[in-house]
Amino acid sequence: MNNFKELLLKKTDNPYLQTLIKCMKDDLLEEEIFEALLKMAEPSAAMGRGANHAVTSYAAGMKPIHVEQLRDALGHHISHYKGALKAHQAATDPKEKAKLRSVADQHLNKIVPLMHLAGKASKHSGGNLTIDYPSTTPWETNYTTTERLPNGKLKEGTKDLGRRPSPNANRAKNPRAVPDYRYLEMPPHPGHASSEKSPHKGGYPFEEIQLGTPGKRDTGQAYLPIEDVKDVKDYVPHPFDAHPVHKHADTPQHELLPEHHEMINSGLAGWADSEHQKKWLSDQKAKHAENPDAYKARGTKKPSHIYDDIKLGEMPHHKDQPRVAPTEASATAPEQITSATPTSVPQRQAEPAKNVTKAQADLDKRRQIWSTLDNEAKKHFKEMKMFPEDEFKV
Repeated sequence: MNNFKELLLKKTDNPYLQTLIKCMKDDLLEEEIFEALLKMAEPSAAMGRGANHAVTSYAAGMKPIHVEQLRDALGHHISHYKGALKAHQAATDPKEKAKLRSVADQHLNKIVPLMHLAGKASKHSGGNLTIDYPSTTPWETNYTTTERLPNGKLKEGTKDLGRRPSPNANRAKNPRAVPDYRYLEMPPHPGHASSEKSPHKGGYPFEEIQLGTPGKRDTGQAYLPIEDVKDVKDYVPHPFDAHPVHKHADTPQHELLPEHHEMINSGLAGWADSEHQKKWLSDQKAKHAENPDAYKARGTKKPSHIYDDIKLGEMPHHKDQPRVAPTEASATAPEQITSATPTSVPQRQAEPAKNVTKAQADLDKRRQIWSTLDNEAKKHFKEMKMFPEDEFKV
């Protein structure tokens, strides 16, 4: 810790910071280091780095109303996806069945990009937005498989929220192709590194997502407004679907031309007066008027698992695998949530048992952090000798 303080002192010329560093207690500095390491280990930690002008400008103007709109849009598409999928499985007419499957896919195609937008925007929102979600990679691996090249790298790397399907991909020719997001409708791949310890054994747990201000997330008040939508017949867009940020949200920054920047700036500036924004505000007023108490309580209660009454898809690797009901698993195992903004260590880790020594508790904490770091981070901290090799077998 003394060596680490010396490094910090070399990084600043500010006399006040230098005094703070010199006087700071080791245990306080350790907590800050642990929090930073946890942030580094999150799959979404690098999302904000890839954000382009469209996303950063959208995020910079983020206000509570924009956060609620994004959360409402995500809840809308999950709700309608759930309703369409249920209707699809219940339908008997082949044409109706195919139509409802298409409706479900249209809503599903909106969900992951919206989550990705929230993840990228959160880093540039000035602390106004955060998203917690279980990583989608154990489910994504159902398509991409665990097969590796001789150098140890996956033949088809997982992309989590950055995954975009190729509708024309042919899985008969390429078994690792990703034509759609239907891998989320399956149990997680049993061969994925995190599947064994994960409490989620069924379809993707959309009910675990929290999107909102960090304060609401920390108090469990940012769950999505997922509802039971009956009699789904056609695709129903959400007003936020027309937001100008979507057109260039996935475009690399270096591909944005001057005219694109002008289009983005003018689109964002005009959104508040657009017919889509006005429609959304009108819809929210109507929902509030219908049931003020229920509207105010949205997000304060975790919704039910959307696949409870839906038959899951399966791949050959799911055969003969033990099944655990999501509700049963959730009651017996800790949740593993990914956050797009840092959370304090006490909220992430359980208190050590009273009969465990402080030294053992500290070691367990280091082991937990170490297990989540990627190889590059492990190498970095090994060189700093913050994680002794004999403890963690680099």
